Amino acid sequence: MTVASGRGDFTAQAAAYGRARPGYPVEVVEGLVTAAGVVAGDPVVDLGAGTGLFTGLLAERGLLVTAVEPNAAMRAQAPALSGVAWVDGSFEATGLEPGSQRWAVAAQAFHWADPPRALPEVHRVLAPAASFTVLWNERDVERSPLLQKTRAIIEQLVPGFDEGYRARDWSAVLVEGGWFAPPRRLEVRHEVPMSRERFLDLWRSHNVLATSAGPEGVARVLAEVTPLLPEHGEVPIPYVCRAWTARRRVAA
Repeated sequence: MTVASGRGDFTAQAAAYGRARPGYPVEVVEGLVTAAGVVAGDPVVDLGAGTGLFTGLLAERGLLVTAVEPNAAMRAQAPALSGVAWVDGSFEATGLEPGSQRWAVAAQAFHWADPPRALPEVHRVLAPAASFTVLWNERDVERSPLLQKTRAIIEQLVPGFDEGYRARDWSAVLVEGGWFAPPRRLEVRHEVPMSRERFLDLWRSHNVLATSAGPEGVARVLAEVTPLLPEHGEVPIPYVCRAWTARRRVAA
C-alpha cells in the first residue's frame, strides 16, 4: 500500500474537513467560557483554528477572536465571522503581542503542537492569570456498532493505524515546564446526526488515515464502510468532548 506524505498538512483534506467535522456541545462552550472568566469584548486566541468550527462559537459570544491557523487551505474553508481576525501562525510562533490575550483555546488541534515550544509561547501571549484550554471531540466507539465496524475495517486494511493522542495524559502535558497550573477537566457526551456522505467525508478529512493509507488505501476503506450506511436519512454518531483548562502561572 502506498503511503502518502504530508502528515499534519491538511491541504488535501481541508474541503472534507469543513463539510464533515462535528461542532461542540453548548454545555462545553458555556462551561469553558465561564471557567476562563471571559466576557464579550475580551480578546481570545483560537490556536490551530482550522476551518473555524470552534472559532465561530467564540465569536457568537461576542469575544474578539484571533484565529491562528498555519494552513491556507483550511483558512480558506472558514466562513466570514464578525469579530474574528485570521492569522497565519502556529502554536510555537503565534506572532501575537505579549500578554495580549485573555484566553487561549486549541480545539481538536494541540496534538499537532510541540509542547516544549508551544507552552511557553502560549504563556507569553496570555495576560496574567488567564487560562489555556485544550479540547477534543472523540468518537465514542464503544457506544456505536457502526464505529466499531469502521474501526475493524481500518485496522484490517491499514495495519499500524494509530490515533495515539487520544490516550495521552493531557493533564501531565499541560504542566510540563511549569508554565501552567494543574488543569481542570470537563467531559460531555453528545451525538451528531450524519448522512452517508458526511460520514464518508469524516474519514476523507482524517489526516492520519490519509498519511497512513495513501489515496488508494483510503478509497478501499470507504468502499468497505459505504455498505454499512443508510442510503437516505442520518445515523447518530456518538462523541465525547473532553477539555482541559489550565491557569497561566505568573512565572515558569
